Amino acid sequence: MEITQFEDRWEVRDDEGRTGTAHVWDRPDGKRFVWFDPVDATLIAALCAAIGADRPVRTMAGAHERNLQRELAAAGFVGDRYEHDWALPVATAADWDDAALAGLTLGSPETFGMDAVRRFDDEIRDDIPGLRGWRSDAAYWEGEHADAYDPAVYPVAWDPAAERFAGMVRVWMMDAGPRLGLVAAARPYRGRGVAAALLGTAFRVLRDRGHSSVVTECDSANPGSKALLEKAGGRIVGGTLEFVRHP
Repeated sequence: MEITQFEDRWEVRDDEGRTGTAHVWDRPDGKRFVWFDPVDATLIAALCAAIGADRPVRTMAGAHERNLQRELAAAGFVGDRYEHDWALPVATAADWDDAALAGLTLGSPETFGMDAVRRFDDEIRDDIPGLRGWRSDAAYWEGEHADAYDPAVYPVAWDPAAERFAGMVRVWMMDAGPRLGLVAAARPYRGRGVAAALLGTAFRVLRDRGHSSVVTECDSANPGSKALLEKAGGRIVGGTLEFVRHP
Protein backbone atom coordinates (compact mmCIF):
# COMPACT_ATOMS: atom_id res chain seq x y z
CA MET A 1 0.00 0.00 0.00
CA GLU A 2 1.07 3.58 -0.66
CA ILE A 3 0.49 6.14 2.10
CA THR A 4 0.91 9.90 1.65
CA GLN A 5 0.59 12.71 4.19
CA PHE A 6 -0.78 16.17 3.37
CA GLU A 7 -0.45 18.18 6.63
CA ASP A 8 -3.34 16.87 8.80
CA ARG A 9 -4.73 14.59 6.07
CA TRP A 10 -3.40 11.14 5.20
CA GLU A 11 -4.25 9.05 2.15
CA VAL A 12 -3.72 5.37 1.42
CA ARG A 13 -4.06 3.52 -1.89
CA ASP A 14 -4.10 -0.26 -1.91
CA ASP A 15 -3.10 -2.72 -4.64
CA GLU A 16 -6.65 -2.73 -5.99
CA GLY A 17 -6.67 1.04 -6.46
CA ARG A 18 -8.99 1.74 -3.52
CA THR A 19 -8.30 5.00 -1.70
CA GLY A 20 -8.85 5.81 1.96
CA THR A 21 -8.51 9.15 3.75
CA ALA A 22 -7.86 10.04 7.38
CA HIS A 23 -8.18 13.51 8.92
CA VAL A 24 -6.06 13.93 12.05
CA TRP A 25 -6.55 16.25 15.01
CA ASP A 26 -3.97 16.41 17.80
CA ARG A 27 -6.09 17.73 20.66
CA PRO A 28 -4.82 20.09 23.39
CA ASP A 29 -4.85 17.15 25.85
CA GLY A 30 -2.28 15.30 23.72
CA LYS A 31 -4.72 12.74 22.29
CA ARG A 32 -4.68 12.06 18.56
CA PHE A 33 -8.15 11.79 17.02
CA VAL A 34 -8.72 10.55 13.49
CA TRP A 35 -11.77 10.40 11.19
CA PHE A 36 -11.81 7.92 8.31
CA ASP A 37 -13.41 7.83 4.87
CA PRO A 38 -14.50 5.34 3.66
CA VAL A 39 -15.38 3.05 6.55
CA ASP A 40 -13.24 0.06 5.59
CA ALA A 41 -11.29 -1.98 8.17
CA THR A 42 -8.39 -2.80 5.83
CA LEU A 43 -7.83 0.82 4.79
CA ILE A 44 -8.32 2.08 8.35
CA ALA A 45 -5.76 -0.38 9.72
CA ALA A 46 -3.23 0.64 7.06
CA LEU A 47 -3.69 4.33 7.84
CA CYS A 48 -3.39 3.72 11.58
CA ALA A 49 -0.15 1.81 11.10
CA ALA A 50 1.36 5.06 9.82
CA ILE A 51 -0.57 7.64 11.84
CA GLY A 52 -0.34 5.75 15.12
CA ALA A 53 3.07 4.13 14.82
CA ASP A 54 4.29 5.84 18.00
CA ARG A 55 1.10 6.77 19.87
CA PRO A 56 -2.52 5.66 20.34
CA VAL A 57 -5.09 6.71 17.76
CA ARG A 58 -8.64 7.60 18.81
CA THR A 59 -11.91 8.08 16.98
CA MET A 60 -15.63 8.37 17.68
CA ALA A 61 -18.74 6.50 16.57
CA GLY A 62 -22.38 7.16 17.30
CA ALA A 63 -24.22 4.51 19.29
CA HIS A 64 -26.38 3.86 16.21
CA GLU A 65 -23.43 3.52 13.81
CA ARG A 66 -23.15 -0.26 14.04
CA ASN A 67 -21.28 -0.75 10.78
CA LEU A 68 -18.66 1.83 11.74
CA GLN A 69 -18.21 0.15 15.12
CA ARG A 70 -17.71 -3.26 13.46
CA GLU A 71 -15.14 -1.92 10.99
CA LEU A 72 -13.24 -0.12 13.74
CA ALA A 73 -13.14 -3.29 15.83
CA ALA A 74 -11.84 -5.24 12.83
CA ALA A 75 -9.12 -2.59 12.38
CA GLY A 76 -7.92 -3.07 15.97
CA PHE A 77 -9.89 -0.41 17.86
CA VAL A 78 -11.46 -1.07 21.27
CA GLY A 79 -14.09 0.93 23.15
CA ASP A 80 -12.63 3.26 25.77
CA ARG A 81 -15.29 5.76 26.81
CA TYR A 82 -19.01 6.43 26.38
CA GLU A 83 -20.86 9.73 26.29
CA HIS A 84 -24.59 10.21 26.55
CA ASP A 85 -26.27 12.80 24.35
CA TRP A 86 -28.82 14.87 26.26
CA ALA A 87 -31.70 17.20 25.48
CA LEU A 88 -32.59 19.76 28.16
CA PRO A 89 -35.61 22.03 28.45
CA VAL A 90 -34.63 25.64 29.02
CA ALA A 91 -37.54 26.41 31.32
CA THR A 92 -36.55 24.22 34.28
CA ALA A 93 -33.09 25.62 35.01
CA ALA A 94 -34.19 29.13 34.01
CA ASP A 95 -36.43 29.13 37.10
CA TRP A 96 -33.59 28.34 39.50
CA ASP A 97 -32.49 31.15 41.78
CA ASP A 98 -28.98 32.55 42.04
CA ALA A 99 -28.63 32.55 45.84
CA ALA A 100 -25.51 30.34 45.58
CA LEU A 101 -23.75 33.15 43.72
CA ALA A 102 -23.96 35.60 46.63
CA GLY A 103 -20.54 37.13 47.25
CA LEU A 104 -19.29 36.17 43.80
CA THR A 105 -18.74 38.48 40.85
CA LEU A 106 -20.28 37.44 37.53
CA GLY A 107 -19.07 38.45 34.12
CA SER A 108 -18.19 37.22 30.66
CA PRO A 109 -14.72 35.97 29.68
CA GLU A 110 -13.90 39.50 28.49
CA THR A 111 -14.67 40.81 31.98
CA PHE A 112 -11.82 38.84 33.52
CA GLY A 113 -9.56 38.48 30.48
CA MET A 114 -9.67 35.69 27.93
CA ASP A 115 -6.24 34.36 28.90
CA ALA A 116 -7.15 34.03 32.58
CA VAL A 117 -10.42 32.26 31.73
CA ARG A 118 -8.54 29.97 29.33
CA ARG A 119 -6.26 28.84 32.15
CA PHE A 120 -9.27 28.29 34.42
CA ASP A 121 -10.85 26.24 31.65
CA ASP A 122 -7.72 24.02 31.61
CA GLU A 123 -8.12 23.56 35.38
CA ILE A 124 -11.79 22.59 35.02
CA ARG A 125 -11.16 20.13 32.17
CA ASP A 126 -8.64 18.25 34.32
CA ASP A 127 -11.62 16.96 36.32
CA ILE A 128 -13.77 16.01 33.31
CA PRO A 129 -13.51 12.37 32.17
CA GLY A 130 -11.89 12.14 28.76
CA LEU A 131 -10.32 15.62 28.92
CA ARG A 132 -7.63 15.33 31.60
CA GLY A 133 -4.37 16.98 30.65
CA TRP A 134 -6.04 19.59 28.44
CA ARG A 135 -3.79 22.60 27.87
CA SER A 136 -4.99 25.00 25.19
CA ASP A 137 -2.94 27.87 23.83
CA ALA A 138 -4.17 31.33 22.89
CA ALA A 139 -4.45 30.46 19.18
CA TYR A 140 -6.62 27.40 19.86
CA TRP A 141 -8.81 29.35 22.30
CA GLU A 142 -9.32 32.15 19.78
CA GLY A 143 -10.30 29.69 17.08
CA GLU A 144 -12.72 27.85 19.37
CA HIS A 145 -14.43 31.13 20.22
CA ALA A 146 -14.55 32.50 16.67
CA ASP A 147 -18.08 31.61 15.57
CA ALA A 148 -20.60 30.21 18.06
CA TYR A 149 -19.33 32.24 21.03
CA ASP A 150 -21.79 34.57 22.78
CA PRO A 151 -20.65 36.21 26.05
CA ALA A 152 -24.27 36.64 27.19
CA VAL A 153 -24.61 32.87 27.69
CA TYR A 154 -21.10 32.31 29.01
CA PRO A 155 -21.26 33.39 32.69
CA VAL A 156 -18.05 33.15 34.68
CA ALA A 157 -18.01 33.47 38.49
CA TRP A 158 -15.10 35.07 40.36
CA ASP A 159 -14.61 34.93 44.12
CA PRO A 160 -13.06 38.27 45.13
CA ALA A 161 -12.40 37.11 48.68
CA ALA A 162 -10.35 34.11 47.59
CA GLU A 163 -9.12 35.86 44.42
CA ARG A 164 -9.92 32.92 42.18
CA PHE A 165 -12.54 31.65 39.75
CA ALA A 166 -15.44 29.70 41.24
CA GLY A 167 -17.25 28.33 38.21
CA MET A 168 -18.29 28.73 34.61
CA VAL A 169 -21.02 27.83 32.12
CA ARG A 170 -20.46 27.80 28.37
CA VAL A 171 -23.29 27.71 25.84
CA TRP A 172 -22.40 27.66 22.17
CA MET A 173 -24.96 29.34 19.90
CA MET A 174 -24.87 26.86 17.02
CA ASP A 175 -26.83 27.22 13.78
CA ALA A 176 -28.90 24.18 14.82
CA GLY A 177 -29.63 25.68 18.24
CA PRO A 178 -27.91 26.20 21.62
CA ARG A 179 -25.44 23.57 22.80
CA LEU A 180 -24.25 23.42 26.41
CA GLY A 181 -20.50 22.94 26.18
CA LEU A 182 -19.60 23.18 29.87
CA VAL A 183 -21.16 23.58 33.30
CA ALA A 184 -18.73 23.31 36.18
CA ALA A 185 -17.63 24.66 39.54
CA ALA A 186 -14.05 24.69 40.80
CA ARG A 187 -13.29 22.10 43.45
CA PRO A 188 -13.66 24.34 46.53
CA TYR A 189 -17.13 25.42 45.34
CA ARG A 190 -18.69 22.07 44.53
CA GLY A 191 -21.75 20.96 46.43
CA ARG A 192 -22.78 24.58 47.06
CA GLY A 193 -25.10 25.05 44.08
CA VAL A 194 -22.70 27.31 42.15
CA ALA A 195 -22.82 25.30 38.93
CA ALA A 196 -26.62 25.05 39.01
CA ALA A 197 -26.99 28.80 39.65
CA LEU A 198 -24.69 29.61 36.74
CA LEU A 199 -26.68 27.28 34.50
CA GLY A 200 -29.83 29.10 35.51
CA THR A 201 -28.18 32.43 34.70
CA ALA A 202 -27.37 31.33 31.15
CA PHE A 203 -30.71 29.60 30.59
CA ARG A 204 -32.67 32.72 31.59
CA VAL A 205 -30.98 34.52 28.70
CA LEU A 206 -31.94 31.67 26.37
CA ARG A 207 -35.53 31.72 27.63
CA ASP A 208 -35.77 35.46 27.07
CA ARG A 209 -34.56 34.93 23.51
CA GLY A 210 -37.26 32.35 22.85
CA HIS A 211 -35.19 29.15 23.00
CA SER A 212 -36.96 26.16 24.52
CA SER A 213 -34.31 23.42 24.46
CA VAL A 214 -30.55 22.83 24.63
CA VAL A 215 -28.42 19.82 23.68
CA THR A 216 -25.28 18.63 25.43
CA GLU A 217 -23.07 15.61 26.09
CA CYS A 218 -22.01 13.98 29.35
CA ASP A 219 -19.58 11.17 30.06
CA SER A 220 -21.44 8.14 31.35
CA ALA A 221 -18.89 7.91 34.19
CA ASN A 222 -19.59 11.44 35.46
CA PRO A 223 -22.33 11.03 38.11
CA GLY A 224 -22.20 14.63 39.30
CA SER A 225 -22.91 16.09 35.88
CA LYS A 226 -25.53 13.42 35.21
CA ALA A 227 -27.37 14.37 38.42
CA LEU A 228 -27.35 18.07 37.48
CA LEU A 229 -28.67 17.37 33.98
CA GLU A 230 -31.43 15.19 35.41
CA LYS A 231 -32.33 17.94 37.88
CA ALA A 232 -32.59 20.33 34.92
CA GLY A 233 -35.15 18.02 33.31
CA GLY A 234 -32.74 16.54 30.81
CA ARG A 235 -33.24 13.23 29.05
CA ILE A 236 -30.81 10.95 27.25
CA VAL A 237 -31.45 10.92 23.50
CA GLY A 238 -28.41 9.04 22.18
CA GLY A 239 -24.78 8.32 22.75
CA THR A 240 -21.27 8.34 21.33
CA LEU A 241 -18.48 5.82 21.83
CA GLU A 242 -14.81 6.76 21.91
CA PHE A 243 -12.50 4.10 20.49
CA VAL A 244 -8.73 3.75 20.87
CA ARG A 245 -6.16 1.75 18.88
CA HIS A 246 -2.77 1.26 20.49
CA PRO A 247 0.44 0.82 18.45
